[in-house]
Amino acid sequence: MRIVGGHVQQFNKTTYSEKVAHLIMQRIRSGRLRPGDSIGEAAMADECGISRAPVREALHHLEAEGLLMSHPKRGKCVTILTPESIRANYELSAILESEAAVTAAENMPPKVQERLTFLMEQMREAVASGGSYEEHAELGTQFHETILSLSDNALLRSLASRFSRVISKYLLYQEWRTIYTPEELFDRHNRIYEALCARDPERIRKAIRAHYAESVERLACFCDQKTPSRRRKGDAHFPTE
Repeated sequence: MRIVGGHVQQFNKTTYSEKVAHLIMQRIRSGRLRPGDSIGEAAMADECGISRAPVREALHHLEAEGLLMSHPKRGKCVTILTPESIRANYELSAILESEAAVTAAENMPPKVQERLTFLMEQMREAVASGGSYEEHAELGTQFHETILSLSDNALLRSLASRFSRVISKYLLYQEWRTIYTPEELFDRHNRIYEALCARDPERIRKAIRAHYAESVERLACFCDQKTPSRRRKGDAHFPTE
C-alpha cells in the first residue's frame, strides 16, 4: 500500500511468479503451448519485463504440479505425455475417488445426494438445450468434486483431482473437448450417479474406474506425435482475470 496525492492505493498482491505460472498455464490450456514445447527462463523473463528469479520459481512450481518437466535436450518443457503416463495418472484418480465414494456412500448426507441430483438435472438440461462444452465440463468437474467432498481426508481429495486434472484441464484440454458428445458426457456421469444411489460398493468402484479407463483409451491416441511443435511467441502480457 502507498499514498499518492493523498489517496491510498493498494498493490495487487499477486506475485510475479504467480502471474508467470498463470500465463504459462493459460497458454497450455489454449493449445498455444503443446507437450514438448520448450520454455526458456531468460526468454520468458524478457517477454514479461521481469527478472529471471520469479520465472524460475514459476517453472519449478509448474514442474511440481506436473505441467512441466525437465528434458535433457530441451530444458524445461511442457510435459510430454505417453499412453502409459496417462494411464498411470487416471488409474490413481480412479482408485482414490472410488474408495472415497465407497467409504462415504453408505451414510451419504442428504444435502450431498441432493447436490448430485441437481447436477445431473443440470447436465440433462444442458444436453437438451445444446449447452457449450465449457458448461458440460464445469458441471462434470462439480460432480466429481462433490463426490470427493464425501471424504474427510484432505490429501486424498487433493491428489484424486490433481492427477487427471493436469491432463484433462491443461495438457490435453483441446483434445478432451472433442472426445465425447454431450450425450456421452451425461451418460458417463449418470452411471456413477446411479451406482452411488444404489449404495453398492462394488458397483461404485466399477462405475468410477470404468469412467476413467474409458478416458485413458480415448486420450492415448493423442500421444503419437513424435516431433513437438515449435514454441510460438506472443505479445508480452499477464492475463487479467
